[in-house]
Amino acid sequence: MNSLRSIQERITANFHQDEVIGILRELIQKQSENPLGTEEEAGRYVQALLAEHGIKAELSWAAPGRPNVIARLQGMRPGPSMIYNGHLDVVPAGNQWSMDPFAGIVQDGRVYGRGAADMKSGVAAMIYAAIVLQRLGNPFAGELILFFNADEERGNLGMKHFLTTDLTADWAVISEPTELNICIAHRGVSRYRIQTLGTPGHAAVVTNPDNAIYKMNKIIHNLESLGNSLKKRVDPLLGSASLNVTQIQGGTAPNIVPGSCVIEIDRRILPSETYEEILQEIRECVEEVADVSTYELECSSYLAASQIAPDHPLVKGMEQANRLVREQPCQVKIFEATCEAPFFSVDKGIPTVVFGPGSLSQAHVNDEYVEIAEVVDASRIFVHLALHMLREQGE
Repeated sequence: MNSLRSIQERITANFHQDEVIGILRELIQKQSENPLGTEEEAGRYVQALLAEHGIKAELSWAAPGRPNVIARLQGMRPGPSMIYNGHLDVVPAGNQWSMDPFAGIVQDGRVYGRGAADMKSGVAAMIYAAIVLQRLGNPFAGELILFFNADEERGNLGMKHFLTTDLTADWAVISEPTELNICIAHRGVSRYRIQTLGTPGHAAVVTNPDNAIYKMNKIIHNLESLGNSLKKRVDPLLGSASLNVTQIQGGTAPNIVPGSCVIEIDRRILPSETYEEILQEIRECVEEVADVSTYELECSSYLAASQIAPDHPLVKGMEQANRLVREQPCQVKIFEATCEAPFFSVDKGIPTVVFGPGSLSQAHVNDEYVEIAEVVDASRIFVHLALHMLREQGE
């Protein structure tokens, strides 16, 4: 008990709210819209900031202007390893803000700016936790790895580059906005593009039109039936799988028989489903009403579902860290959106939770903000979590 009180006192003495909020404001000011910009300025800022505090960080380039930032804090003794992860890019701000989206304005207990919630607040909280641990002399066993990646909002270039490296750990935490709740699972998502092919011709003179839109109409009807049947495919934690036709485009002019029609499909995935099974299911659905030669099917993206058991030591460790910082208990729940957890949990077998400041209701909106109190508490929790998880066996 005395040891715990001592470390808490040392954390308090080395933790300053204005510093972590300053880091967040600086990150917001480093524009990293995706598309439109790159993460290079933000990545170089993080690298330089960590260097100021004696933490060496390297830039690992996923593409020109698209760096991942990697830093390693070595503990006092050998032991396990843990990754603290977040993405450096943000969605475009647009022009409907009532304030400068890249100023990091502090007002009424909040920080406003593009990425304030999604997810530069989580990145700032993790960075500052590492700085505090460094000030304490890294009093843990093993290794804490900071890994901040590029291109989460579009093509996952940063995480795909991560998969080509030998970087791994015993556990991972992603600081997406969860309102400081512990998210242990999310559905995956895949997207498909279907194009039907017809024969263009003048609408006034073609007597037997080979109409790509008519062909697509039959496919859409079948896909709607498939989507309805998928609602019965239920995971006890995540709910049902789903399929929705979300975009359609066809034809070139009102007086031309359309030679092409394209739809986009959003498919939400359960942990029990596989890439091959889902693709085959859609293909069979289409071929019930379309000849193979009259359509094209492409999977444009695929991200598996992710999950971790609610009684996993990482989940229990997060609950304990939360109790040390906050009077309010956190909830263990699912993450309603999809994030990059499967790159850790599925592709590299690293047990992963999603936990961070901010709300998904603030993600991608005008006048995006995060509560300052949540950012501060998140950073303190990340300090305590590292101290709890990174211990020698038997400690």
